[in-house]
Amino acid sequence: MNPDNTTEEKLLSEFPETSMEEWRAAAEALLKGKPFDKVMIGKTLEGISLQPIFSKDILEGTPLAKSMPGFDGFIRGTKPEGYKEQAWEIAQELPEGEPHKFNAAIKADLMRGQNALNIVFDIATIWGEDPDKSMVGHVGACGLSIANLEDLRVAFEDIIPDAVSFHLRSGCSGLPLGALWFAWLKEQGVHNSLVKGSIGMDPVAVWAASGKLPASLQHMLDELAILAKYTHENTPQVRSIGVSSMPYHQAGASAVEELAAALATGSYYLDAMIEQGMDVNAAANQLRFSLSVGPNFFMEIAKFRAARYLWAQVVKAYGGSEEAQKMVVHARTGLYNKTVRDPYVNMLRTTSEALSAVIGGVDSLCVGNFDETYQVPNEFSRRISRNTQVILQEECELTNVVDPAGGSWAIEWLTDQLMDKAWESFQDIEAKGGIIESLKTGYLAELLEKTSGAGSKLLNTRRSSLVGTNVYPNLNEKLEADNYPDYMAIFKNRSREVEQTRTSLDEEQDAAIVQALEALATSESGDCMEKVIDAFKKGATLGEVCSVMRAKTTPEQEIAPLPTKRLADDYEKLREASEKFETDTGYRPAIFLCNLGPLRRHKIRADFTKSFFETGGFEILYPKGFETPEDAANAYLESGSQIVVVCGTDDDYAEKFADYCAAIKGADANAQVILAGFPGDNEEAFRAAGMDDYIFIKSNNYEVNAHYLKGLGVIQ
Repeated sequence: MNPDNTTEEKLLSEFPETSMEEWRAAAEALLKGKPFDKVMIGKTLEGISLQPIFSKDILEGTPLAKSMPGFDGFIRGTKPEGYKEQAWEIAQELPEGEPHKFNAAIKADLMRGQNALNIVFDIATIWGEDPDKSMVGHVGACGLSIANLEDLRVAFEDIIPDAVSFHLRSGCSGLPLGALWFAWLKEQGVHNSLVKGSIGMDPVAVWAASGKLPASLQHMLDELAILAKYTHENTPQVRSIGVSSMPYHQAGASAVEELAAALATGSYYLDAMIEQGMDVNAAANQLRFSLSVGPNFFMEIAKFRAARYLWAQVVKAYGGSEEAQKMVVHARTGLYNKTVRDPYVNMLRTTSEALSAVIGGVDSLCVGNFDETYQVPNEFSRRISRNTQVILQEECELTNVVDPAGGSWAIEWLTDQLMDKAWESFQDIEAKGGIIESLKTGYLAELLEKTSGAGSKLLNTRRSSLVGTNVYPNLNEKLEADNYPDYMAIFKNRSREVEQTRTSLDEEQDAAIVQALEALATSESGDCMEKVIDAFKKGATLGEVCSVMRAKTTPEQEIAPLPTKRLADDYEKLREASEKFETDTGYRPAIFLCNLGPLRRHKIRADFTKSFFETGGFEILYPKGFETPEDAANAYLESGSQIVVVCGTDDDYAEKFADYCAAIKGADANAQVILAGFPGDNEEAFRAAGMDDYIFIKSNNYEVNAHYLKGLGVIQ
C-alpha cells in the first residue's frame, strides 16, 4: 500500500463524481419518453414515495442518523453493544395443546437451539375456563391447555426456571396465569430476581381480535394493575403487560397503522397504570411489545427502528426516565402474506422477514412455520423455522455487527418518513378518543379495511406478487391433507385429567381449596396476588379462581372484531373451486390459445395468457401457431373449451384477427373470444369482428378469472 496515497488519488481522479441531475438525465433517456416519476418512484401502502436512488446528502435531513446505538431515542437499538453481548432470544411458538406433549416438544427444541419459552395458550385458558367447563374446539386449540398447578408441573417438567426465559401469552387472563406460574416457581425454589420473561396480559388485543372480553375492561385493568405491581416488586426481570399489534397486522394494517395502534395501546396502559397508583417508570418497565413482521424488507427494518424512537418519545412525554424509555420488542413473522398454495415458499418469506427483524434490532423473535396456514406444524416445519434463526446467529454472524442498517441512506430516510407518518396516525387515534374509542366506533376497522383493500387491489392487478398465487402458480401441486388434531379427543382427555386431579384430593385438601377461594373473594387488591397464588398451591383450578375474581363484573360490551385475513384468500378460493370442478367433472376448466403464426410472433402474449389464467386454476391448451383460420377453428372445437384467447402481434391482429374470430364463431356461436393485448384504436373494429373481451397488463387478474369461472359454473 502506498503510504502517501498518491496512486489512490490518481485512480479516483479518473472517475469524476456524477451528480444526481446527470443520473436522472441518463435514466430518463433509457425510459424513452415514459414519465420518470410514474415509472421510477414507488408508492407504498404507508403513503411513502420511495425514491429510486439515494445519496449521502440525504443524511443532512435525518439528524437521528448521526446517533449511536444505546443513545438518542434508541433508534439504533437500546444497547450500545447490540447483539455482541447477548443475541436476540429464539422464542419459537409450540402448537401442542396437551401439557405432556408440550413438555416433550419444548425439551426437544431447547436441546436444538431454542432458548426461550414462547407459550401460547388455548382459547379456554385465555378465557379463564377449565377444560371440562369449556367446549370442543376451545380446549387445546391454538395453544396450551392449562387448568391447574399440576398441568404446569407436567408442561414444565425438567425445565430449569432460571436457565431460559418464559414468555406467557396470557391475553386477558394474565393475573391468574401469572399467579399460577409464580406458584410453580415457588415450588422450584428459584429466586425471583433470577427469573426472566414476560406474562403478556393484553386485554385490548384480545378485545380487538375477538370483539369480546370475559369481564369489563375496567376490571381487566384492575387485574392488570395488581399483576403489574406484584411483578414490579417481586420479579425485576419479568414484564407483565403485553402490547400486541398482531390483530391490526392480520386485518391488513400498513406499518404506519400497526405502529400507531401499538403506541396508542401502550399509552392507554400507561395511563391506566398511573391512575392505579404506579410510577411512570415502574409502569413503562412492565411493557413488552409484540410486533408482526411483514414482507417489505426495508420497511420492516425501518418499522422496528422507528418503533423504539417513537415509544421513547411517548414515555418521555409522561416524564419517564431514559431507562424507562427503552422499548422491549418481540417480533413474530406475520400470517397475512402466507399461503396455502405452494407452501414451501413460505419458508423463503419468513427467512426474509426474520432477517429484517434482526437487522431492525428486536429482542426476541418467533419465525412462523411454513405449514401453519393449513395444519398444526409438525416437527420438520418447526425445525426449519428454528434453524432459520440459528443460522442467522451462528452462520451469518449478524451478532458481530451493531446496527448494520445504521447510516444506510435509504433506511435512515425511510425510518424518518415512517416515524413522521406513524406519529401523525397515532395522534389521529388519540384525537378520536384513544385506542378504545377507535375500536368501539369502528374508526380503526375502517382505516384498516381501506388499507387492506388497497393491498388486495395491488395483488389482483398483479402490481404486487405472491409467488405461487397470482404469479407462477403450480397447478400440479398436491395439497397436503389437513393434519389438525382430534379436538374432541383432546377435550375429553383434558376434562378427564382435570377431574382426576380434583377427585384425587381428600376432604382436608378440598376444604383448603374452599377456604383459599373464600379468602380470595374477600381480599383487597394489595394482597390479592398472594391469595391467588395460595389458592393455586392448594389445588384450585383456573376456572374456579376466575369465577371468584370476576363474580361481580359483567363481560365488556361486544364490538365487531377486526377481521383475520390472508392476502391469498380470494385466489385460493378460485383454485379450490377449479379443483373441485375437476373432481366433479373429470376435467379442469380450460382455455384454448389461438396462437397466430410462428412461435416468435405469439410466444410473449401466449405465455402472458398462460400465466394470467393459471392463477384461477384454468388448464391452458397451448398449441403450435396456426397458419389458417380453419385450422384454428377445428383445433378449438376438438379442445372442448368454451373460451379462446387469440395471441399474436399487433400487426397480426390488424391483418388476421377478424378472419380468425369469424372462423371460430362460425364453428361455435357460443365461443367467447378474448384478445391478448390492448386493442387501442382497433377496439371498435375488433368488437365488431366478434371480440368479446381482451386482457393486458393492466387488467384485473382476479376479477377476470372469477368472471370466466363463474360463466362456466365453476363458482357461484
